Amino acid sequence: EVNDQFTGDLQAILVPLNLESSREFIPGQNWNAQWEAAFHPVQVDQFVGVRAEFHPPFTDVAYDLVIHPRMAFGTGHHATTFLVMAQMEALEFADKSVFDYGCGTGILAILAHKLGASVIDAVDIEPAATENTLVNMQTNNVSGIQLYTGTLDVVPLTSYDIILANINRNVILASLEALYARIKPGGDLLVSGILEQDREKILAAATNSGWKLRQLEQKDGWLMFYYQRPLG
Repeated sequence: EVNDQFTGDLQAILVPLNLESSREFIPGQNWNAQWEAAFHPVQVDQFVGVRAEFHPPFTDVAYDLVIHPRMAFGTGHHATTFLVMAQMEALEFADKSVFDYGCGTGILAILAHKLGASVIDAVDIEPAATENTLVNMQTNNVSGIQLYTGTLDVVPLTSYDIILANINRNVILASLEALYARIKPGGDLLVSGILEQDREKILAAATNSGWKLRQLEQKDGWLMFYYQRPLG
């Protein structure tokens, strides 16, 4: 049933703009069951598996993660999250300081913790994301990740060994210089959330900011850039 007040308010907005609206009744369903049916486990080689709590545990991976995505991004299904996790296997996280820039579900920060990182900061501009990260930390018996809600500016200026930035092109382009200032010489930066068509923009901006490209991976039209801050 549509409230008459709502209908009137909506029309007051649409009519001056010469727009029309329509509505459709959708019968009630078990939306949780629908979501569960669509959520499939994800496996990155024998390195990490990502599943929901109603899936059986992985038996052939080093790290078995349980993620409740809710309204946050990052379950491993998207090519960008998959690419970053795959590259994380090749890096040394033990006793390292890590920053997850745009944490979403917290999946990358949680994996970094499992890999032995000693200091982990994570930030997302969406409160729903940092709340979801906290839920997923508890689900995976992970503590010690410092969460921040907001832009990069809300995170105290720290020098990290590794930065994980799986966000989007515009945020990455606007943040490359600031991230350079937050990483130790020789430190690693994994950048994803970038479409193939934006390859050259990222390459040029990163070079101008001082980053040295170590590796570039592609999956389903999405890119993952592995950069380092030079030692010199």
